[in-house]
Amino acid sequence: IVGAGFYKEFVEPPRVMAGSIRGETFTMGDLVERLRVRQGINRYQGGFVDLSVDPFQFLQDLLFVEIVRQAAPTLGLEADQDIIDKAIEAQFYPKLPPGQESDPAQLKKEFENTYTGFLTQVRLTDKDYRRMVEEQVLLMQLNALLSSNIPDEPAQVEVEWIKLDFENSVIPEEIRDRLDKEDFPSVAAEFFTPMEFADGQGYVGWVPEGAFPDLDPFLFGSDEQERLGLNEISQPVYGGDATYIIHLLSETKEQQLAPRMMLRLTSSMVEKWRNDQLTRGSKEKWLKVNFDSHRYAWVAEQVAVTAPRIDKEEGDGQSSSPIGSP
Repeated sequence: IVGAGFYKEFVEPPRVMAGSIRGETFTMGDLVERLRVRQGINRYQGGFVDLSVDPFQFLQDLLFVEIVRQAAPTLGLEADQDIIDKAIEAQFYPKLPPGQESDPAQLKKEFENTYTGFLTQVRLTDKDYRRMVEEQVLLMQLNALLSSNIPDEPAQVEVEWIKLDFENSVIPEEIRDRLDKEDFPSVAAEFFTPMEFADGQGYVGWVPEGAFPDLDPFLFGSDEQERLGLNEISQPVYGGDATYIIHLLSETKEQQLAPRMMLRLTSSMVEKWRNDQLTRGSKEKWLKVNFDSHRYAWVAEQVAVTAPRIDKEEGDGQSSSPIGSP
């Protein structure tokens, strides 16, 4: 009984299939390993592993990069060893302050020590990590391939909007009612979130079709939805990641993309390609997923064990805890 329990608790889970693409299988152990790599990278770059969402997201990422790998010859994608070497050096090679000189041999030694230490921390071999870097290179090439299809001057509209996160306690309809009496920029300023596409008064600028797919029917029209009229303010619109209230400021115009919209449109195109492939794989049964709440909990527990610990400020009365732990 003790032996059976040990096998079920510690030996069997890492070997269980989490997902597969055309026979290429990823186990629960592979998933834990990949999350530990993220932990290791975070030690150098900051951030943390969110165990409330990352296990399932990482499984999807594993499946997606395998789809890209298998499709690479057809798509014309290739990651040779020189490119992989440069990508690894970009992550771990010492960064010198401007104007400071150093011995190249010493820099190389520091790089090798840092990289070796990283591999030790995340329990990976150089071969395994190079495979993961290869995946990232292929994904970047896929981004470049899809973005090459974007016209130099795509159709765009000028907009401003108010974005209301789902965690926000306000009622979107009440905000919309205020806009019948109050100035749009003033109301938008109350809900400004840094690092978003809108500025402090809700102004977004020129938006191309496809950059925000959930908003396209209102910005450009569709078979089911008539586009907003010029200077019309929409009712609250579900936009995938939040609720939006949109103010259309112009008619459609073909013009050059702003750099940030180029990145956003490329990201949306990759996401669409990804979702199309995952859906197709599920329908055609060459994609398989074997992941439930019990396996999710097992992965989260294994990753939490190796999460880096952070020291609390003295006097707060709390002990240190793993980053990303519940």
